[in-house]
Amino acid sequence: MVLGLLFFISIFTQKNKMRYTLVLLLIFTFSFVKAQRPGMMEDFEIRYDSMEQVKAELKLSDEQFAKWKEVNDRYYPQLAQIEKLDSLENRQRMMRVRKIQKDRDAELKEFIFAAQWEKYEMMQRTAQRERMKSRRQEMIDKRKQRMEEMKEEEPDGGQ
Repeated sequence: MVLGLLFFISIFTQKNKMRYTLVLLLIFTFSFVKAQRPGMMEDFEIRYDSMEQVKAELKLSDEQFAKWKEVNDRYYPQLAQIEKLDSLENRQRMMRVRKIQKDRDAELKEFIFAAQWEKYEMMQRTAQRERMKSRRQEMIDKRKQRMEEMKEEEPDGGQ
């Protein structure tokens, strides 16, 4: 914290407007990303329009589907609670989330056939790849936007 303050003060004392702008942009971006952290709940379920699609995709029986919903209804509130805890650092948060997921998965495996479970894991991996690809593209788009804004702020028009 002190080093950050000293760094910030040193930038103020310098006549380099670009550095000042960049530091402010980084501080703003960091605070905005922290405040707008996407809900982690979207990472815990496959991105399908409804549980009915999961039921159809995995070919769950009505009994299996009822158990599936019951297990999810028990674990999702715990995951939502962890999401709301701003006091946790990302690593601590993810460790807790993984433990809950592991417990949930153990319960799901009790009534899901092996072939259904393999299909479910494959669906999760696919969804995770899509989320990562989307996040990566969002980061690239944000970076491009920041660069455009920085060019517009330069007194010579970015040239």
